[in-house]
Amino acid sequence: MIPPCIKRLPAALALWVGLSLVIQADEPTPPNQTNSIGMQFIAIEPGEYRRGFDKSNQRDRKFALAHSYSNSQEFRFDSPSHLVVLTKPFELQKTEVTVAQFRSFVEATGYQTDAETNGGALGCVPEAENYVDRFRKSPDVTWRTPGFEQSDDHPVVAVSWNDAMKFCEWLSDQETATYRLPTEAEWEYACRAGQSTWYSWGGDPDDAYMHANVADGALEAAQPNTTRYQRAIKLEANDGDGAVFTARTARFQPNPWGLHDMHGNVWEWCQDRWSADLYRNYLDDVPWPERSKFTVTDPVKLDETPQHAYGDWRSMRGGAWTCAPASVRCSIRTFAEAGDAAIYTGFRVVRER
Repeated sequence: MIPPCIKRLPAALALWVGLSLVIQADEPTPPNQTNSIGMQFIAIEPGEYRRGFDKSNQRDRKFALAHSYSNSQEFRFDSPSHLVVLTKPFELQKTEVTVAQFRSFVEATGYQTDAETNGGALGCVPEAENYVDRFRKSPDVTWRTPGFEQSDDHPVVAVSWNDAMKFCEWLSDQETATYRLPTEAEWEYACRAGQSTWYSWGGDPDDAYMHANVADGALEAAQPNTTRYQRAIKLEANDGDGAVFTARTARFQPNPWGLHDMHGNVWEWCQDRWSADLYRNYLDDVPWPERSKFTVTDPVKLDETPQHAYGDWRSMRGGAWTCAPASVRCSIRTFAEAGDAAIYTGFRVVRER
């Protein structure tokens, strides 16, 4: 089942779419410093965690009870859970890539995004009577003009996976470091920040409004029946996180490792190719008594599946301003084609250590 906040979008974008200096060879990277375009990074050490939604001990039923105001979740894409070991340290950007940071890339290279050269990104038409018809591709929608106001500190949106990769290539060329998109495994490890709960802040969905930009009363007031589509809304217009569309990066409280907006704000591209059955395939040949201890080391999905005969589908994580709290949980996964762009998709980058 498609997560409720990403249901029934057009086929081109099938689903709704988680501090350092230049690395010098002769000295370690100093902490709490920025790179040449003002990006800050958090050093992430190797470790082990349980990836995916753990359905043991009726946790899926407990999730439903705790999220009584949200659409039901089937956890098809993020279960069964399994242990993951990451053996290499990395640095993850403290925030999502901002409008100003992406502009630095464009101004330096003259780059045009996929949306700018291929008929625009998926934007919002709030006056459409049918909810799913509110999201349409338009040549007027690009990272420069998403259809709502953004400052330099907002996350860049309407960028494709291809655009994100070009940004990483450019930044790597500018500095003596390798920049890339995170793997899905790295992304969830960093999002969880040592926690095993549904969210990095715990298990209460109503705490989302202190930690994440999610669909709330502000969005519902601005665009009636938008949030209501996925949540039997109980919020007044001045409740919730207060942001209608994207929010300024780092506006909300960070997770325990100091990373902002790992939940909500914008879906974030990962380097992996999408595989809906990835977690189930891991465990197909593992006997039931051994599944709780089954471990995958440094996983990244780069090979194609039969689905990729119809497009270069790539994974995204974290949820967006369009999603209710239930759909911004640590384990949430979705996908889009590498050339597609939408006003609720962005990215953050890894710098290799």
